[in-house]
Amino acid sequence: MKYIFYLFVVLLSYPTFANDPYNFEFVNKEYDPDIATVTLDYNGSPIGFPVIRLGSTDYLLLKFDDLSNYEKHLYYRIIHCDRDWQPSAMREIDYINGFNDERLRSYDYSSNTRIQYLHYWQKIPNADTRFRISGNYLLVIYEDDIKNPVLTRRFVVSEGSAGVEVNDIYPSDVANIRYKQELTINVNTENVKINNPLEDVTVVALQNENWFTARTAKPNIFGRNVLKFNKLGSFEWWGNAEFREFDIRSFFRIGRGVKFIERKKNETDILLLTNKSRRNSNHIAIFDFNGRFFIENFDYLGSSPVLDLGDTYISTDQAEEAIHVINNSFVALSHESITSNKPEDRNIYSDYADITLYFDDYVDLDKNQGIYILGSFNNFTPSEAYRLTYDAGRDMYVGYLFLKQGYYNYYLAIVDDKGNIDIPAMEGSWNETENDYQIIVYYKSLGDLYDRVIGFKGYNSNTKTRSY
Repeated sequence: MKYIFYLFVVLLSYPTFANDPYNFEFVNKEYDPDIATVTLDYNGSPIGFPVIRLGSTDYLLLKFDDLSNYEKHLYYRIIHCDRDWQPSAMREIDYINGFNDERLRSYDYSSNTRIQYLHYWQKIPNADTRFRISGNYLLVIYEDDIKNPVLTRRFVVSEGSAGVEVNDIYPSDVANIRYKQELTINVNTENVKINNPLEDVTVVALQNENWFTARTAKPNIFGRNVLKFNKLGSFEWWGNAEFREFDIRSFFRIGRGVKFIERKKNETDILLLTNKSRRNSNHIAIFDFNGRFFIENFDYLGSSPVLDLGDTYISTDQAEEAIHVINNSFVALSHESITSNKPEDRNIYSDYADITLYFDDYVDLDKNQGIYILGSFNNFTPSEAYRLTYDAGRDMYVGYLFLKQGYYNYYLAIVDDKGNIDIPAMEGSWNETENDYQIIVYYKSLGDLYDRVIGFKGYNSNTKTRSY
């Protein structure tokens, strides 16, 4: 009889909302067309993957604009997820210390901009909401009711109890050895009690913070508290090319990748340099931001020569120095903004522009294929808004963007109607390309209610390390 009682108690411990049919996806996505320029920065850094260490002073800073330009009752909810990004079996009281469904109270109106908007920012965790356990989490911003989602963002809370070692090797795909990159991963479990290491531990690795590139594997060797993930082909990606770029931090001078700027009374139009396919080109080592973007306004805030990304940043050391300078500037201003509860100037004084992109090259597309613009600014997600259309008059493809002043990276890719993304078909691919990788270590033993995150590691294919 007592066993039936215990079973009843366990069943009661499961949340009633765990299987609720949420009307949003557990991905990075915007659901309101007025929401723009969404970032979720680690400790205020534009180069940090959104992962924080449990019990530390780490934080994530969500920032976004609402182009409707009027105040709304916006709230946030944080949902604990399993390794596959579905709601876990954990009750809210088990994973949050404090409160959920708090209102966003930090916002301000844009200033001296042709396009007016309302800028929001929110620190997580905060005095109202802190985390009890590790794992995958989904941040949901909604208006008035959870049934009215505005945006969703994934992030990770790690225990940091397992060490992660990453090495790159020659790709096992010998036919594409010049075009792919491959990693082997070792996980040190000395500080974690694991019952069945070969079954209970899973590693997920991403390329350039893009969840579409996720690779998942179980360990194939275990010995002396070290799990080895070195089965050939487990963590293999196309190297692709360095990202394309355009610099629109100024509306008064021509930045990299820009051909023409026209400032009108109520808007700004920007024409980018015409793009060509790079699939048959040689690899060129140039500075890029690995698909990311950041907001900056040289016209109002002035500029620094170090931040003026140029052709001088070609070597690894120079590129790393440029990244560190950019990162330190953002982290300092982010901390100041949180302390004073005031927006960063770059976020409310930067304007939006209509951007036109032309692609001048022949591409043999099937009827079910299209050419799309992909980058972190659109979550690497192909959608009709970012699809190029054929302009018969110019005999070129044309695409349109509406973006805030800043520095942007992007790829062109062929995507079919099943959502298959082919970047090398447009950009080419090389083993030498500089890429960032993110490695997440999950642990769940028999009987556990959730997937713990016991380790995280950032890795750069050129510098062989990356600290977040």
